[in-house]
This record gives sequence, C-alpha cells and structure tokens, in this order.
Amino acid sequence: MDRCLEWYRKGICAFLFLSIALLGIGRLELFSLSVSAWSVSRTTFFSWLLWKLLSAIRYRCWPVDFATHPIPVSLFLFFFTVSISLLPDFHAAGDFRYFFFGCVHAVMVMDLFNDREKGRWVFLCLALLPGIATLRGLLNDPSVLNLDLTRRLGYPLDHANTAGYLFSMSIPLVIALIVTEKGVLRGLAVLSCALQLVGLLLTYSRGAWVGCATAVLFLAVTTKRWKEISYLLATFLLVCVFAVPLRDRMLTLLKPQADDAMNERMEVMRDAVKVGATHPLLGIGYGRGRLKEALRESYRGTANENSPIWHAHNVYVELFAETGMVGVIAFLWLLGVTGYLVRRRTRSEEYVSQIILLGLASSWIAAATTGLGDIPFYHHETRIFFFTLLGLAFVAHRTGNLGRRI
Repeated sequence: MDRCLEWYRKGICAFLFLSIALLGIGRLELFSLSVSAWSVSRTTFFSWLLWKLLSAIRYRCWPVDFATHPIPVSLFLFFFTVSISLLPDFHAAGDFRYFFFGCVHAVMVMDLFNDREKGRWVFLCLALLPGIATLRGLLNDPSVLNLDLTRRLGYPLDHANTAGYLFSMSIPLVIALIVTEKGVLRGLAVLSCALQLVGLLLTYSRGAWVGCATAVLFLAVTTKRWKEISYLLATFLLVCVFAVPLRDRMLTLLKPQADDAMNERMEVMRDAVKVGATHPLLGIGYGRGRLKEALRESYRGTANENSPIWHAHNVYVELFAETGMVGVIAFLWLLGVTGYLVRRRTRSEEYVSQIILLGLASSWIAAATTGLGDIPFYHHETRIFFFTLLGLAFVAHRTGNLGRRI
C-alpha cells in the first residue's frame, strides 16, 4: 500500500510539472485534443485530492504540514474573501471556478515540490521555457516581425496581453539565471532571455513593459549588477527608439489621452470604481459577469450599452468593484507577505541563492505592477503562472536555496 501511494504521488508530481512546463511551451494540439497548462493542472487536482484522501485513510491523519505558514494562510484569507463576495448566490460565477483551480494549483506546488531539487526544476521551467513560446509565435506568424501594431505576437497563448504578462514575470527569473549560472545552462538562459525580450516587445503590451522594467530595475538595485542589467535596458530602449511602431506605442504611456484604447479603459476603470464605492465592503461579487451586469446599468441608454465590456484592465480596481475593500486588502496582504518573506530569506543565504531569491521577488513585483494594466486571474496561463510563483515563493522561503550548488 505504501509503495502504491508513493508511485501515485510521483505520477501526480509528473503531471503537475507538465502543467508548469506547458506555461512556457504553450498549448499543444494532439489528435484533436488541446493540452494546456490549465487543463493538465485542473485534471491533476482531482488526482491529488484522491491521493490525499487515500493517504489520510492509510496514515489516519491529513498529511498537510504547512497550513500555518503565512503564505498559505494569506492565500486562504484571499480565497475566503473572494468566496463570500459571491453570497448570497453564486450566479455568474464562471471566473470563480477558474480562480478556485488557480488557488489549489498553488497548494499543490507547496505540497508536492517542497524541497530544493523539485523547487529548482520549477524555477528553471518558469525561467527558460517561455522562450519557446516566442519561437512558436514567430514560426506561426513571421509577419509580426514587420512591426505592425495590427500584427501582435500572442500565439500560442490566447492574446498578446496574456503573452506580455507572462514574459514580464519570466524575464526577471531568467536574468537571475544568467547572473548565477555557468556553461550550457547560462547559454540557454541568454538565448531564452533574448527570445523573451523579442516576444515582450512584439506583444505591444504597455502594462507588461512597465511591469518588466520595474522588476528589472528592482533586480539591478538589490543585486548591484548594474553593468549587465543596464546593457539589457539600454538595448530594450534603443530598439523602441529606432522602431517607429514600438516608439509610438511607448509614447502613449506619456500621453494616454491621445490613445483611444487607453481612454476607453480609463472610462471603464472610473465606472468600476463607482460600482465599488456603492458596495465598498464586499463589492458586487467576483467575476467579469457580475461587473458586466453592474456596468451595463451605467451605460443603459448610451452608445456603449451593447459594447463588449470585458473587464477594467486593472486587478486592483477590478477587485475593489467585485470584492470591495476587504478583497483589495486581502490581495495586497498576500502580495506583501509573500514578497517580504522571500526578500527576508535572502539575508541568510549565500550569494547564488540570494540572486535566485531576488529574481523570484522581482518576478513577483512584475506580477503586481503589470496588474495595473491587466488581470492575471482571467487568463489561464497568467493565472497558473501567478499561482505557481506563489507556491514557489513558499518553497523558496522554507528551503532557501533554489540555485546551483556551490
């Protein structure tokens, strides 16, 4: 029985690792079936739950040893807040289903990859494999290299903004590898970083650009590796200066009123804030469906009454409207506790591990900053990446060293 449970656990680990690897590879079409990080993670959850139940029956205890750690506690509080925002009924709760599976994905990472070796492999996947997504996107549509805003790099992800968000979280991780690794692995990290930077530029995602730049600057300040990182930022800026479409796109950050898309998003944000102000405690309930219902009332009788209102493109405004101040505070607490614990752990580690942990903290900052222009919970890849980062932060805080052995 014990041996069967152990092999069952190893199989679950393999499938969970596959779901994380697919974040960077992108969805695969196999024999009319679509295999993605989301689909594999969702299926793995039920197997993991069954394994937990069988283990509880076999050993007469629920095998969880991290329930009191600040990171899972903060995650539970955030999940609880989102859940009660949907009361007294759970109508238009499709997004909550995705949010639930994202949260349990983080719990599975905390439970199954809770040692140095497994955590390091997860780190390498998140850092290196997204370069494959860029390569697949270029091969699928080489015309994106013509630098035309109408041809944005999104494939194999569902949208260019999704790809940009994912690259912004991955690039700080791969930079940390470039700084700490040697030999073949460092060469792979340089190649992946170059591909991801190209992909980030070709997504034309302004929020992702700002998030990535903020994270890289934080990494430069904390690691004091100004030389390498300044070269990276200088190259990025030079490309934007000399490539006219990229330059024009970047300049809209300085003059947002001149961009129709940003004006429209700002209008939705203002209306979403008004919705939140009307329901300041727990909001109107989590999910795009509920926000659409509330905003349609504001637009009734106007030209925008029947326009496709997706969301506010700002995770903090969105949570304020849907979960109120309680939800926003719970989310900020989750961000703050996780970032603080990872940053504090660097003080007791050797140089290599310090850089890796700072890369992880920088990726977390990218996730928080890019959230000013998009929402990670509404897209499968960004949601799974976000919650994988959260689980990895827990593993890093407990084990400390995710870098190569010195």
